[in-house]
Amino acid sequence: MLRTALQSTRQCSQRLLTTHKDAPLLNLEHVRTTVIMEQMFPPKLARKGALPKVTQKNRMLNFVDRVHAHKTPDITCILTDFVEGVGIRGDTVTVKRRLFRGKLFPAGQAVYATDENVEKFTREKQEKGIKEEAKPLGVYGEMTVKQLAGMYLKVPMSGDNSWVLTPKNVRVALRKAGVEVKESCITLPQEAITGPEEFNFRITVNGVKSVMVKGRVVLRHNDPSKDERIELPPTWLPTTKIKKTKQSAESLGDS
Repeated sequence: MLRTALQSTRQCSQRLLTTHKDAPLLNLEHVRTTVIMEQMFPPKLARKGALPKVTQKNRMLNFVDRVHAHKTPDITCILTDFVEGVGIRGDTVTVKRRLFRGKLFPAGQAVYATDENVEKFTREKQEKGIKEEAKPLGVYGEMTVKQLAGMYLKVPMSGDNSWVLTPKNVRVALRKAGVEVKESCITLPQEAITGPEEFNFRITVNGVKSVMVKGRVVLRHNDPSKDERIELPPTWLPTTKIKKTKQSAESLGDS
């Protein structure tokens, strides 16, 4: 009899867990739900030593709140490493709970912003000589440096007149490529560039970090048939992601 009962239980479980087109799979996952209710008609106070008299009317409940339906607040944490799109080490940021608990915290890239951790990273900044009022490069500055490092800039210049390459010419070429930079942030080689050639120039981001960018002067004539017919690398590397919109001038500060 016991064996028959076990077989029946096993068959019943298999039927419940079997998926059909018209019947979904039985969900055995525990669902955390909290609903707050209140009595519409609380019972009257009883005499001392006696139990209150509860009627059917006193059992009527009124819905107050559904706690599990509330949007969970974000978590304030301190980054322990550079996280693209979030911040750099030592930054105190507010992120979604799913991002913090599912990626940053398990990977050791962030910790809770407790008093002990805040004191620890503040002491670390003081030991490195980083002042609180000093403006760091920031996450978007790091992303800008990464994108500019993979850039190959084509600078069009006149092929009919003599010229000397200036930071203004490079700034115009950068603007056509979708990047806004001030002339004071551009540093050209010491040797003057007067012809079609490859060169390296430096861009300073936020006055904190500089990046070396490759470029080439391309001659443009009044007669298009005289233009150079050479194959050049793409402006941006295929692995470098960059939006089509222009970079904000705020991310590229004065040097």
